[in-house]
Amino acid sequence: MRSNGDKDRVEPDDIARLIAAAGRRPAPDGAARASVRAAVEQVWRQETGRRRARRAFRWAAAAAVVATAVGLGWFGLRGGPGEAPIPVGTLVAARGAVHLTSASDRGPIVAGSRLDAGTTVRTGASGYLLLTASSIDLRVGPGTVLDLERPGHVQLTHGRIYVDSGPEGVAHDALVVDTPFGRVSHLGTQFQVVVHSSSMWVSVRSGRVNVKERSGRGETLERGQGAAVYRGGAMERMAISPYGRSWAWVNTLTPDFPIDGRPLSEFLAWYARETGRTLELQGSATQAAIDQTRLSGSIAGLTPTEALAAVMATTSLQYDMKSPGELRIRLRGAPANGN
Repeated sequence: MRSNGDKDRVEPDDIARLIAAAGRRPAPDGAARASVRAAVEQVWRQETGRRRARRAFRWAAAAAVVATAVGLGWFGLRGGPGEAPIPVGTLVAARGAVHLTSASDRGPIVAGSRLDAGTTVRTGASGYLLLTASSIDLRVGPGTVLDLERPGHVQLTHGRIYVDSGPEGVAHDALVVDTPFGRVSHLGTQFQVVVHSSSMWVSVRSGRVNVKERSGRGETLERGQGAAVYRGGAMERMAISPYGRSWAWVNTLTPDFPIDGRPLSEFLAWYARETGRTLELQGSATQAAIDQTRLSGSIAGLTPTEALAAVMATTSLQYDMKSPGELRIRLRGAPANGN
């Protein structure tokens, strides 16, 4: 060791002389090499295991956070500070994997929360969302990306939405749905828009809808009509059913319909509107029985079909849906076409 001020250090020449003086050492035999290799491998595996465990813990912690959020059905992410938020709607309910990203810093988004312009909705494979945009009922299906851009205007990038502006004859607000393939504007109606990677599909359950592809060419659709707009602008009109499988997802999450104290006639009208079916009453006695029946209890949490079965079981009436698109009601025990 040589002194260098207050510090000691070893000169490279000193190390070289020591190595030369030690001479050539015999190589270790196979057993020694194997022993050293095994010891090094054991240490390596232990260290690797600890690192994997730490990574697994971090992933498990992250998964726990996501699982908690998905279990709640939704969660809110707050954006940074900006201009004064502009309200565009209200969150009513959510189910499954639903993510909402708000442009305003107003805390967690919960049922009943105001939704501001700039909010983005993303749903997973099991996600459903129900919101109101002013007076319009807007339902969001699985696998959807939807931006609530400003009052009366949304951007549907992918997935599906259902729009219900209320019964015909009732004043409604405007709503424009922009997509990568064109624009959809309602004229007082119930309709759905489905956007895939290469096309947009619009189906009208009631009322009228205006569809415009990107070049500006448009079509007006009515009940039982639909249109497909393809990449490149080609548009194809078609006949569609206002009920059935393609609409089934709409009833997974529906607005609450309080039945307590209300007449059966209002419930049946609600059911027909929610499912796209027409109501057929067999005989004047059936109409009289419906007029005289008032309901009690609640159908909260039930789908329209489950609610129909539960309600009708408490009345003197029975129903069937054997005829496509119809809900037929008659007195219990009466012949199918009796008066």
